[in-house]
Amino acid sequence: MLFDINKTNYKYREQFDEFPDIEKHTFEFTKCTCSSTESYVVSTVSRHRNFQPIVACENCGTLRANPYFTKETASHYYSNVYGNVKRSDRKPEELFAAQNKKSLVPFFDDVEADFNSVLDYGGGAGGKTADFRKSGEEVSLYEVEGTYSQYAYDQGILPHDKSRKYDLVVVSHVIEHMLDPVAQMKEVIDNCCEQEGLLFVATPIIDRQRPRQWLQHFHIAHKYYFTRDALVGLMAELGCELIEYNGNDSFLFRVGGKSDMRASAALYAASAKKVRAAIENELRPSRSSIRRFLKFWRPQSHNQAAPRTPELSP
Repeated sequence: MLFDINKTNYKYREQFDEFPDIEKHTFEFTKCTCSSTESYVVSTVSRHRNFQPIVACENCGTLRANPYFTKETASHYYSNVYGNVKRSDRKPEELFAAQNKKSLVPFFDDVEADFNSVLDYGGGAGGKTADFRKSGEEVSLYEVEGTYSQYAYDQGILPHDKSRKYDLVVVSHVIEHMLDPVAQMKEVIDNCCEQEGLLFVATPIIDRQRPRQWLQHFHIAHKYYFTRDALVGLMAELGCELIEYNGNDSFLFRVGGKSDMRASAALYAASAKKVRAAIENELRPSRSSIRRFLKFWRPQSHNQAAPRTPELSP
C-alpha cells in the first residue's frame, strides 16, 4: 500500500473534514470502468487526512475510490457539501476570473475552423471557454450550481439547450467526479455532440507522476483517477478517436466512430502493467530506507513460551 491513514508522516495540503456526518450516508462497492472487479489497495487516506479507500484495477490500471457514494449520497454531497469544501466563500466573479486565467482556447488553435458552437459541460462559471466568443463561436454552459451558471449567463454565455447538439463539447475536470463514466460519457456523446463532432476531456493523469505524488489528487469528490492509456481506452470503447493530447491533462477526441474493443483491451493491459510496475518500484526498499530502518530498529522483548492456563494444564 502506498498511503496508510494510520501513518502520520505524509504531507497534506490541508486537514479538514471533507464530508461532515458521513456516517449518516450510504456507500457501495462498484466495478471499474472496464467492468473488472479485480483490484488491490493503493491508499486508505485522502489528501485531506480523511479515510478513503483507493484501489487500482488489475485489468486496466485505473484507480478508484471503492466503496463510494450511492446516487443518493452523491446527490446530497454535491447539493450540500461540495460547494462549501471546494468553493467556500468564492464569489461567481472570482471563480470566473480564476477559470479564465486557465482558458482552454489556445489548445484549439489547430482545429478552431472545425467548430462554431461550444458546450461547456459542468463548467462552473464558464470562465475556461468564455474567450471562444471573441472569435465568433457560440458558447453555452451546462452547470448544476445555479449561482455560478447565472453569472455566466449574465456575461453572455447561453444556457444549455437540450434540443440541440454542439460542434465541440468540453468536459473539463468532470469525468473524475462521475459515478459511472462509461454510461455518463455515452450520454454526453449521444445527447450533446454533433455527429463526428469534437469532445474535449481534461482530468488528472496519474502516470505522469511518480506514485508518491498521487496523494495530492485523492479527494473524496473524485471517484476515478485515470492513466493516459486507460482514459483513451475508455473513450475507444465509446467510439472516440484521439486527435490531440497535450502531454498533461487534456485530450481531444473525434466522436461518432465504432467502438474499438481490441484497441481498448490493448490500452487497458498496457496501463495495468505500467501502474503495477510503478507501484512496485515505489515500494521497493532503497538503501536509505534500509539504513533508516536499521538505525531506529530496536529488539522487542517477548516471551515465546505459551502462557500456562491452570484450567487446561495439569
